[in-house]
Amino acid sequence: MKKLVGCLFCVFSLYGESPVNLDYAACADSSLEALLEFVNVSVLAGNSSGINPHAERLRYIEYISAEVIAQKMKTSGDKLLFVTSASMANNIAILGVAKKHPGCHMITTKIEHKSVLNIFKYLETQGYRVTYLNVDRNGLIDMNQLQKSISSDTKLISIQMVNSEIGALQDMDAIGKLARQHNVLFHSDASQAFGKYDIDVDKIGIDLLTVSGYKIGAPKGIAALYVKDADKMLEPVLYGSGNPLYPGSRPTALIAAFAKALQVHKWDWEKIHANFELLRDEISKMDDVYINSDKPSHIFSVSVGGVRLADILEKMQDFSFSAGCSCLGRDESNVIGAINESFKAQNGRDLPTCTLRISFGCSTTKEQIQAFCKKLKEVVGILRRDNPIGDGCEAQYSPDLNGVLFNIADKIRAEK
Repeated sequence: MKKLVGCLFCVFSLYGESPVNLDYAACADSSLEALLEFVNVSVLAGNSSGINPHAERLRYIEYISAEVIAQKMKTSGDKLLFVTSASMANNIAILGVAKKHPGCHMITTKIEHKSVLNIFKYLETQGYRVTYLNVDRNGLIDMNQLQKSISSDTKLISIQMVNSEIGALQDMDAIGKLARQHNVLFHSDASQAFGKYDIDVDKIGIDLLTVSGYKIGAPKGIAALYVKDADKMLEPVLYGSGNPLYPGSRPTALIAAFAKALQVHKWDWEKIHANFELLRDEISKMDDVYINSDKPSHIFSVSVGGVRLADILEKMQDFSFSAGCSCLGRDESNVIGAINESFKAQNGRDLPTCTLRISFGCSTTKEQIQAFCKKLKEVVGILRRDNPIGDGCEAQYSPDLNGVLFNIADKIRAEK
């Protein structure tokens, strides 16, 4: 085991990135305990789909692991479906309801993850009716609009618990209560919330819940879908042997690693809030910046005026963060576009089109936040001085964003 641990640290050293990681919303740091659990279970013989002693042992590991994960949402492990990603879970949930109720009406918001929005866009081409709820400047829905949108043929409400770009936390209790009153299924993508917020699916009134393992330290490639009553709520959209909703052999080692990551996962809200407030206070000192994250969370979004996104990415290579711009074609942010509607109504102008998402975990230090803010101020100051652009100029400036990112990656590799 000591040799294994040593090998894992060598791997981390070899492939670890030198930039400061401020992109925790994309993926949290992998837990060493979870990685060791993954290795320990991976070397066990057998396939849990079999009917022999090896299979029984693996099924028991899955059962115990599922119960650990289910406890975090106050339910039982037999209601969890393990899949490869949150996007896959969203597809199975929404398409499964749609297939159960051909041509029905569904409700979502304008700021959902693309794995939700693109499903609804597809369903509209197949004869389904979809209502996309507006949000205010802070990304919150209007409960009155939600209530008025529900009709006799509404079968599903799908609303993200915590938004992955600006961190907006919806009033889940109110949404769940309204869904129950109208006998409408309630699905939520809780990828950014699971392991950080208390979740009680029955108390809230959630019928379908998407959660992600790699947002809390599990290896990439494991997520889960909670389904309150699979037979009544969903039709299969994939086909094969095994579980009718997600056929095929189950990833026992990843399921076990997910559970282990959750057991060792610690979320210090006091530290998260302190980092958020430090980030907000420092960036607020800059001119022509607009903070899009209202309440403290691990996600912070800011729109920066007078600079191009590609230029910031190129000059901020000491830090890994996420960037979204509301006018970059394929990379267009539906979230920023939606909150911009409210911003424009209030201010008579659009948000700056260059938007940055900074997200952090409990291991992020005050010094790292301060260093990021200092560098951002310097870079923005230099860009505005040496390469000034007019308001909205990015709308006519569409760089190859993937090319920019590949160039950055090449430079990092060359330095190692």
